[in-house]
Order: sequence, then structure tokens, then C-alpha cells
Amino acid sequence: MLRYAPSMDRLPNALGLLVVLLVGLGAVIVPDPPAPLGTDAPLGEFSAARAAEHIDVVAAEPRPLASPGHTAAREYLVGTLDDLGWDTTVQEGIGWFSPTDSPTRRGAALSNIVATLPGADPTGTVVLAAHYDTVTASPGASDDGIGIGTVLETARALSDGERPRNNVVVLLTDGEERGLLGARLFTAETPPFPGPMVVLNHEARGNAGMPLTFRISSPNADLVRILSQAPGALADSFTQTAFEALPNDTDFRRFDEAGLHGYDTAIAGGSAYYHTPLDTPDRLSRSSLQQMGDVALATARTLTVTDLTALDAGTDVVTTTPWGLLHYPRWVEVALTLALAAAVAALAVIRVRRRDASAGRIAGAAGVALFAAVAAGGAAFLPWWLSRRAVPGLGSVPIGEPYRPGFYQLAAVVAAAAVLTTVYVAVRRRFGAPAFAVGALMVVAVVALAGLPFLGVATPLVLIALPAALGVLVAEAIPQRRSRWRIVAMAAGLVPAALVAVPAVLASFDAGVTFGAPLAGAFVAVLFAVLLPLTAPLLPREGAAPFAVVGAFAVVACTLLGGYTNRDGATAPRQEELFYSLDADRGDAVWASPGRPRSDWSAELLTESPTPLPDRFPWRPGTSLAHGPAPVASLEPPRVEMLSDIESDGGRMVQLRLSSPRGAPTLGLWVDGATVRAATVDGSPVDPGANFGFVFTTASTDGIEVRLDLDTTGPAEDVEVRVADVTSNLSVVPGYTPPEDKVVVGPAVVVTRSVHP
Repeated sequence: MLRYAPSMDRLPNALGLLVVLLVGLGAVIVPDPPAPLGTDAPLGEFSAARAAEHIDVVAAEPRPLASPGHTAAREYLVGTLDDLGWDTTVQEGIGWFSPTDSPTRRGAALSNIVATLPGADPTGTVVLAAHYDTVTASPGASDDGIGIGTVLETARALSDGERPRNNVVVLLTDGEERGLLGARLFTAETPPFPGPMVVLNHEARGNAGMPLTFRISSPNADLVRILSQAPGALADSFTQTAFEALPNDTDFRRFDEAGLHGYDTAIAGGSAYYHTPLDTPDRLSRSSLQQMGDVALATARTLTVTDLTALDAGTDVVTTTPWGLLHYPRWVEVALTLALAAAVAALAVIRVRRRDASAGRIAGAAGVALFAAVAAGGAAFLPWWLSRRAVPGLGSVPIGEPYRPGFYQLAAVVAAAAVLTTVYVAVRRRFGAPAFAVGALMVVAVVALAGLPFLGVATPLVLIALPAALGVLVAEAIPQRRSRWRIVAMAAGLVPAALVAVPAVLASFDAGVTFGAPLAGAFVAVLFAVLLPLTAPLLPREGAAPFAVVGAFAVVACTLLGGYTNRDGATAPRQEELFYSLDADRGDAVWASPGRPRSDWSAELLTESPTPLPDRFPWRPGTSLAHGPAPVASLEPPRVEMLSDIESDGGRMVQLRLSSPRGAPTLGLWVDGATVRAATVDGSPVDPGANFGFVFTTASTDGIEVRLDLDTTGPAEDVEVRVADVTSNLSVVPGYTPPEDKVVVGPAVVVTRSVHP
């Protein structure tokens, strides 16, 4: 590390810093997604155009469970697989999911599509998986149209040629959006073929971006080796841990819980369109589709000729994507992390021996560096958070993301950099530049050591900080009089660091601005720490205020530009979330929404402050809902037919039929005044308990039969059953006329009533 002498020529430092940053920017700009192939592509190759033809059909309309679009998509998919010559069946059954944050169970009648291409000499089965249902009102061109297109085009290519060695199954699951129901149903039954199964699951949290295999089952060594042979494959162990912090999940979880081998691959760019009516085929990136398909086809082909019985014999390896798919054994991650700790410790010893710093100053600087890193993450979070608070309509409804996130991402990066620079300049005279540089690296090393118990967490930190630390150590071995060669040594160590750090900052935003900005701020802090040996001579020894002022001005400017580019009318239509509930007992109705009003239009409907409405929306008893009075629609309430009521074992055995005269596919029931000891819906057991309730979706027009074993301690009249049915067409409400420049996400029309069985 340099001695930061005032007389040092700063030009070499500036040139070295420029080279390092240009290398980092090149690592972001140079990678180019594959050009989508047309319908005239060779039959043995994946064609995005051919895959998109399937997406155009299935995403012509929303396909939530039991909807006309859902039925039409299933019939098309079965017909397509039949035409390919695969043995196609529909696996029917009932699935249930019990959320941890609600006593209401979610269930549905399901229809998984399972098509099989038998292998010539199978050692197991390769499963190409996606889900074909969508959330309400979303055409689902990306979620999960991209998975459907990938699977069907891959299946077609595998059908063109010799019969594969291993069995191949196309699995298009149902009910994923209701709690991964179809995947649970598939794994609950005995597979049709013996031997291990490897699942390639395909998903989307947006409509663009580079497909990333963000989860791989354990042990993963052989799976990673196979994946790495596919051109364009990307995987990252760090994301497997980071994903658990997001409010999302995929069918992969059920496959993994059942002990199947598997990959979970998804795109995440353009997340503002996710789960909305705007998730249409014309907005889906064909390049993303081509890359996902290329990787799926190449990986599937390798797996079809692999001895799948050997997959359990491997260990876990670490994967990352700084220069393609890099992977190495777990012990290498541990060794590299320990090497980083040793390198930082050596630098600290050198600084103390040369009296450039004391142990106390290094420790104090490390504490300040840690504070600065946390503050940088918080500062990165603020621009978009404040923008959404000021203008709620800027963000999408499902995950609160802007259509054009670029300026908000830049604001996050600038905010983090401004905080770090301001703090550094403010404390530099107190601790000294050498002490602060070592202290900052020490924080990185300690965090990396703390992350070692989790596969892949230490890797991005080590790949950034270790080359930089080694570059400084080499520079320390060069005589002081050769200062330019010392700078060359440090810059050489920073080149590989920049190749990881700059893409890591950008990749953080794949989680969205809301979740990704703090992570991006943390990576900016790591980059700031390793760049200090080059940047310290370029920064003043005091005078932090100008950096704070300029930084604040730049952040405000970027934030305002973000608001301008996302202004109403300049982007796709802004999103609203609106529910309607009619209480048949009271004869009145309300509008409601989980968030604040997002426009003048919704403000006119949602006139009351947020509060829970458990009688109106029984499956959301604790959710505060903005609401307001609504016109009373002429909607017949759900019908309850008592079939039997028998006293038994200190309680009652109640059997009833619940149906919807208005043909609602989703029915719900909640019990108050009694504990449910056991329950079944259409013969399927449901988890019992206090505060029992369920919602169930079915295409049957006959309704559902419910059996309840009630533990009643009070009078029979104290037992109340609240029932509801749910549709999604808000146009049945008198006077409902949404503005043309708005789209309503997840609309719901609910009719409730109470009965005393």
C-alpha cells in the first residue's frame, strides 16, 4: 500500500483507476444475449420463434385455475404433445397449501399435464418442467409462458432424432400460483419409471434478462458439470441463499423436498410487468427465450445420455458467473476465504511495523468502515422508497417496481458512493488513509468468513477482495522509488476484482430496485474498499461537506429523472389493485385495496383509512385495507345446503354442500365459535385447527361437499360459518368504469354471507 504522500504524482493513480473502471464496465457491456432464431432454424436446434408460437396461443388470455383460458391452454398443450408423439396424460387430483401467515388453507382441483418419451435403456428420467396456470387477470407470457415455450420447443427438438437413452418427461404443473400445488401432487404419487429423476424447472419474475440457474439441488457437483457444458449457462450459489429472502417461490421447492435432483432457472428483468395484465407475448424478450431454450436443450441432451444413478455420489461445488459459469469445490471457497484473511492480516502487520498505522487505528477504522457500508446500503434503498411513498403509482402492484428502473438504479449507486466518500473524507485525518484502507478490507474479510457456513456467500467477496489485496502486497514488495510500478501492481490486482464487482452491482438489481438496491449498495461498499489504494491520493484530506452536497444533488437529480421517465402517460399503463365485496347479510358493499390509493381515480373509491375487514375478506383477517362504499350489485350469495348434522364425541359431525349460483370457481368457508378437529373438502383431507377456514377452486358447477368434525363447548347457536365465493370480473358492479390509462391487477369480486348450522 502506498504511503499517501502529498507530493505523489496523481496522474498514474487516475489512469489506473480509469483502466480498472473501464474493465468493470466492459464486463457489463460486452456480454451479448444470443440472437433469437427464426422458424427456419434447423430442426435439431432451439428456435425462439417456434417457441413463441406456443406462447402466443397459451397467453392469448389469462389462465387462472378453472377459468376458460385455463381450460383452453390445457387442451392446446395436451394436443401439442400428442402431435409430437409423446404419451400424454392428465394427472388429476386435489392439492392443499397451508400458509404460515394465515389460518386460511388454499386448495384446488388440479390437472397436471404429464407427457412421456420412453428411453431406450433408461437409468432414470429427465423432467422438463414449467407451470401453465397464471394469477388472476394476467396472460402470463413470461410467468410462465417462457417456461411453456422452452419446454415444448425442447421436447420437439428431442423428438427429432434417435430415441434418447433415458426417459424424458414433460411436466406442466397446475396450481403453482396457489401454493405450488401441482408440483406437490406430482411428487406425492409414485413416479411411472424407476430410478432417479432430474428436473429442469423454468420460471420468470419478469419479462427480460439473462436466464440464471439460481438454485441447484444438493449434491450438485455432477449437475453443475453438466450445466457448464451448455453454451450461455449461468449459475450462482450466492443467489440460492439470497433468494430465500425474497417473497417468491417456485415448483423447484417441492421437487427438492421430494428428493429429486434439479435445476431452477428464471429470468428477472422487467419485473414491473410480473403478475400483471401487461405480461403479454409482445413484451417478452425473444433473446431471453432463446438463451433459456439453448441452455435447456443442451442440458437435457447431456442428461439423456448420462448415467443418472451416479448423481448422488458427488459433493457440493460453488458456482458463480463473473466470466461465464465458474465452478470449483467447496474447499476452494474455504481456502480462498482464509487466504483473504491472511492477506489482510499481512497488510495490517506491514502497516503497523512501518508505523503507517496502529492496531487501534486499524480497528477503529474497521468499525467506521462497517458503519459506512451499512449506511451505503440504506442510502441506496432510500431514493426509490421515497419515490414510491410520494407517488404510489410509480411502482407495480405485485412487487413495487418501476417500468424503467435505470435512473433509480443509478440513484442507488450514487447514493451509496456519496455516503462512502463523505464518511471516508470526514474521518481520514483521524485514522489515516493506510489504516482506513486496511480496516475496510478487514471488514470484507470478516464478512466473508462469517458467510462461510453458507454455500457461495463468501465467493463474490473473495473474488473481489483477494486479488486486490494480493496486488497491494506485491506493490509493497516494490521499492518506493518505483511508485508507478507499484500502481501497476495494484491496478493489476484490481482488474479481476472489477470483473466481479461491477457486474455484481448490476446483477443485484435483478431482485428489483426495492430488494436489490441495498445489496447493490453493499457491493459498491466492497468495491470502494478495494479501490482505496488507488483512489485515496485522488481524494482531499479533509472537507467532506462538498462530497455530501454534490452527492445529494446527484441523487436527487437521478431520482427526479427516474420520476420523469416513469411519469404517468410516458410508460405502460399504471397499475391499480381493487377488490369488491358484497355482504349479503347487510345488503351493502365496499371497494378495498391493500395499498394506499394510487391515483385520483382510486382515491375517489377508497375514501376510508386502511383497517382490517375480516367479514368482507375472511382470508385476509389481519390485512389493513383502504376502502370505501360501493354500489350494491345484484349478485346472488353462495348457497349452503345442510346434508347432515350428527352429535358425536362431545361435538358435531356436520356435512354440507357449498355452491355458487353465480358460477364462481372459488368458494370459501370459515368457522367461528368451534374448533375443527377434522375436515374434508370433496373427500380430500384439510389441515384442521382453531380459526379454521379454506378457499377452494374448482371447475365443477355442482359446488363442493364439506365435512367438519366440530369440537363445540358452547350453545349450538354460537357456531357461525362464514362463506364466500370469488370471481374476478369487476364490470358486474354498477357504474364500474376503469380509466383507459390504468390496469387493475388481481381484481376480485366477493360475495359473503353467514349461516348458523
